[in-house]
Amino acid sequence: MRLELLLLLSLTGGPLLAGERIEEVVVRGNQKVEADAITTVLKSQKGSNLDAASVRLDIKHLHELGYFSDLRFLKEPAGAGIRIIVEVVEKPAIGSIQFLGLSEMKEDDFKEKLESKVFTIVNETKINADLRMIEKQYLEKGFYLAKATYKLEPTPSNPNEVSLIFNIEEGGKVLVGDVHIMGNQFFSDAELIDKFYSKPYTRLSNISPPGSVYNDEFIKRDVEMMSFLYKDQGFAEVNVGNPVKIIEEDRRFVRLTLEVEEGIQYSVGGIEFSGDLLYTPEEMKGWMLLKPNELFRFNNFRKDVEMLVDKYGDKGYAFADVNPKHRYDREKKLVYLNYEITKGEKVYFGDFTFIGNTKTRDNVLRRELEVADSELYSGTRLIKSKSNMERLGYFEEVQTLRERDEKNPQILNYKFKVKEKPTGQLQAAVGFSPGAEGNQNKWFGQGKYSEENQSGKGWRTTLTGRWNGGKNYDLELGWTDPRLNDSDWSLGFSTFFRNQVRLVTDTVDVQEERKGGSVTVGRRIFELVRASITYRYSTINVNSKTALVGSFVEAGSESSVILGLSRNATNNYLDPSEGSDMRIAQEFTGGPLGGTRQYLETTANAAYFLPIDYTDTYRTYFRFAGDFGLLWQNGDERIPILTRYRLGGPEDMRGFEQRSIGPKSSILQSPTGQPQEINWGGTKKILFQTEYFMPIIKEANIKGLLFYDMGRSYAENESVDLSKFKRDVGFGFRWITPVAPFRFEWAYPIENGQVGDLRFIFYLGY
Repeated sequence: MRLELLLLLSLTGGPLLAGERIEEVVVRGNQKVEADAITTVLKSQKGSNLDAASVRLDIKHLHELGYFSDLRFLKEPAGAGIRIIVEVVEKPAIGSIQFLGLSEMKEDDFKEKLESKVFTIVNETKINADLRMIEKQYLEKGFYLAKATYKLEPTPSNPNEVSLIFNIEEGGKVLVGDVHIMGNQFFSDAELIDKFYSKPYTRLSNISPPGSVYNDEFIKRDVEMMSFLYKDQGFAEVNVGNPVKIIEEDRRFVRLTLEVEEGIQYSVGGIEFSGDLLYTPEEMKGWMLLKPNELFRFNNFRKDVEMLVDKYGDKGYAFADVNPKHRYDREKKLVYLNYEITKGEKVYFGDFTFIGNTKTRDNVLRRELEVADSELYSGTRLIKSKSNMERLGYFEEVQTLRERDEKNPQILNYKFKVKEKPTGQLQAAVGFSPGAEGNQNKWFGQGKYSEENQSGKGWRTTLTGRWNGGKNYDLELGWTDPRLNDSDWSLGFSTFFRNQVRLVTDTVDVQEERKGGSVTVGRRIFELVRASITYRYSTINVNSKTALVGSFVEAGSESSVILGLSRNATNNYLDPSEGSDMRIAQEFTGGPLGGTRQYLETTANAAYFLPIDYTDTYRTYFRFAGDFGLLWQNGDERIPILTRYRLGGPEDMRGFEQRSIGPKSSILQSPTGQPQEINWGGTKKILFQTEYFMPIIKEANIKGLLFYDMGRSYAENESVDLSKFKRDVGFGFRWITPVAPFRFEWAYPIENGQVGDLRFIFYLGY
């Protein structure tokens, strides 16, 4: 670029004299850039005096805009002063963008991320940023040697336009070859490499995340992981050197060599506290994970520091500083810790505001807060408040942003920034399950409207219709306000219509039709524990073509009260991966409540989710669940046969036919007929399930799972015998879509120590 400042010559050949008054500023030569956009950045403005330093700054600022290949400042007389003329030569515009050399990637991988756009003026800064972006995209795919360059080719039909051409040399994918570790004695090579991202290439590397692609960021993470593994085993002074990288001649593989100096494995010699002590040393030692004479584990050490910060935060000291000091006794292999604590000043909560909640009302978020304005700061209750919002399931993420109050530094104002996600679903699905109930092919369908955050008020509304083949169908409408008037009370209503055909024997079925509704009132007792009471009423019609059933199944009505107690401490109500969920309930049917059926039922179920994080973004988890039920008589009335417990099917024992597991006996259908085996169902049921979930395609919400089920139902006179449990094992996939959660599972029953025939399950719902 030619910047003609020099002696600041005027059009008439004379020098630009300082102090001359500028009467007018004129821009010439611009075509795409507006004149106002140019004059706005100038210090030399109409009415000001000409100044050489200002002109130099003006040229510098215009140059930094990146729009011009040439700039000139000139002057000419105008009235009592001068006219400043800014002559510019614009860079050409980008008429098209092309990519050359693409093989492993496509243009669509880059287009949306380019800073350079068609019909904008050429800007070298943006183009260089685009080159770095392209190389980074290749780097993430393992093309470590990829290089990107560019050229500008004039457009023959338009001298003011050019084609921006990116030329890429892909260079081939670089993989990790051999990995050597030197100096390690405590850990074997295999133990360390197993935790690496940079695993040596094998045939399985193409399907295992993140494979064996060479990446500098992976190497840095592996060095940090290696150091952490040693420190967590007491090697506090371990030193992992920078890896030596050698690229093979074929430039396809990199050989890595890492060297470690393990040092001494330390145990904890003693723990002391100094500075501002708000608790006794004995109290603080009792809270700590590190204990004298135990290994000095770095992970426990880090958690202890966080714990002390939280404990001081709960007393209002939000900026307490915990400075641990170490003293090593290398002969005795002990480390002595002294935690120096500076409490700082007490801090109080100020205003709480919410941003990002375009749908959810502020009061729905505010009622989840465990803290209040003007209260003494508490870090623990602040964390609980954030967890409460995340647990709602309305948001993809919840962030807390804090800032000191401008007028009072002892007040902290908090903003909760949320990113909302869709909470309403309109579902419709039709499915086909081969070899389902009764070894018959089975069609089924589902339609559902659900909204977990109706009108942004946190109401839950559902309208569900299901058809499970034949005469099996149901329709249900429900509404719940989980925080009635922002209180700890909840209120819900539902109405339902169900028609089910159930097999009582191999050839005898019963059609049961139920119509009814319920109302539920609940309240939070303390923390996450809730109590509820439900009244439910339903009328029941029973029909069977076989006279055999008539003496066992009767039509009538049920009037029930259900007392419940629950605690949901999972990280997400809809799709949990961590925490626990426990519920117990006692149902009273009939008696003083009226109705023709009378019985009592006690149920308890619990689920525990255990996460296993292989990386910050790759989480797997176990689900351990138990389901227990007990039916008992209310007076002299027998328990209805269709109410009794039968296991089997996709909701419990997946390797067995629907409702096929239960106490059975043979009876004669007629004096001359063949005996029929009837499944009476039990009055006691026990079910245990173990499931292991792992993401397969995280972006599409597809998970794989392995499962093991065991359970059985027992008659009144049977004692519970775990050795008689039915068992099954299998694997499957869960696909959570906006249409519906889909389950694809393959289950094998296990009986008498033998694995039975495979059963395929295709099911809608969790």
